[in-house]
Amino acid sequence: MRTALILLSSFVLLLCSCKEKVKQPPVTTEFDYLIGDWERTNSKGGSATSEHWRAVTSEDLRGHGYTIEDEDTVFNERMRIYKKQEQWMLSINGPNENPTLFKITQHTNSAFTAVNPDNEFPKVITYSYFDDVLTATISAEDTEIPFIFWRMED
Repeated sequence: MRTALILLSSFVLLLCSCKEKVKQPPVTTEFDYLIGDWERTNSKGGSATSEHWRAVTSEDLRGHGYTIEDEDTVFNERMRIYKKQEQWMLSINGPNENPTLFKITQHTNSAFTAVNPDNEFPKVITYSYFDDVLTATISAEDTEIPFIFWRMED
């Protein structure tokens, strides 16, 4: 009896281990163009800036941006795009102790604009995607800084 039970348990384990894992379909969002790994092409010499975006749910994306100079991380921020009571928000957490919130005032299937008029800098953040190039621009009044990214190969 004991031998039969051991054989049955072994058979069940064997069947379970042979079962093909079902792949979950990727999460789709209104900001799918952001998803992936990006490398800044217009960084100053000696530094490398990257962003990585992933979808957690259809209404929650997470991003990580950082800059490396001489093998040291000199800038690091966490970004999040999420829906709060039917309003899309962009949260930036990094240089400041508390996250800075921006309201996404416009978005399409390839661009968005986020604003926070009370923030010192930036007051406006825009992202746009065209022809495999992602452009992020931060601005306030007379100052505008563009970040041009190419998708990194897998």
